Formats: sequence, structure tokens, C-alpha cells
Amino acid sequence: MLYEVLLFHHRVWVFHPVGIDHLFLPDHLMVSLGITLIIYPFVIPVFLGRLPLHVSGRLWWILLWALLFTLIEFIAYVNHSITHHYGWSLLCSFLFNVVTFSLLIIHQKTAVAAWILSGSFIAFLFIFFDIPMP
Repeated sequence: MLYEVLLFHHRVWVFHPVGIDHLFLPDHLMVSLGITLIIYPFVIPVFLGRLPLHVSGRLWWILLWALLFTLIEFIAYVNHSITHHYGWSLLCSFLFNVVTFSLLIIHQKTAVAAWILSGSFIAFLFIFFDIPMP
């Protein structure tokens, strides 16, 4: 949801409902809210609830989930239900997913550290993609 606020006028990805999706999720904002309010609340407990104990297992777990989310985005991209802008790409999405799932683990242990790292990552993205401040 922070993405919707900070990048309202400079979206690096935009959802485009296709087919029957128009009936339930007519525009980018509704698709984004659906993902945020329906998908993420189910995904996060599964991701954290089955988190391996060992570091190597956690790295593979993060990689698996990042690849899964990127694969879903790739299917949406091929289906023309998402477009990328301002230099964003599937590789950017994959790296973003790796960071996001890593931050979820950090947040579970130390919320303050996760918020500081998240803020730093957002600042990096604003600089790297030359995004104007809202």
C-alpha cells in the first residue's frame, strides 16, 4: 500500500485487469488492494510458519518464494495484466521479492531493524530509478 501512496504519479509497474477480472477488480488500485488485503495475509503466515531453522534452508526458502512470486508476475506480464515502466523489469521484481521476503524474516525477530532497512531500501529505489519525491 505504501507503493500506491509514494509512487501514485510515477508507478514502476501497473496492473491491467484482463478478461473477467474487470468485473471484480476494474483498475490498478483495486488489483493492488486485492493483492494487499487478500493475498498477502495468507502468504505471509505460510512463508513465516514454515521457515526453516538453519540459515542455508532460509536462503533457499527466500529464493523459492521470490522465484514463485516472480513466476506469477512473469505469467501476468505475458498475459498483459502487468506492465513495467521507468526501467523496472522482471529482474527488478525478483530482487525486490528477495529483499521483501528477507525483511519479513528480519521483522519477525526485530521490527525496528526491518523498518530501518526498509526505509533505506525505499530510499535506494527512489535514487536508483530517479523517482521524484511525492
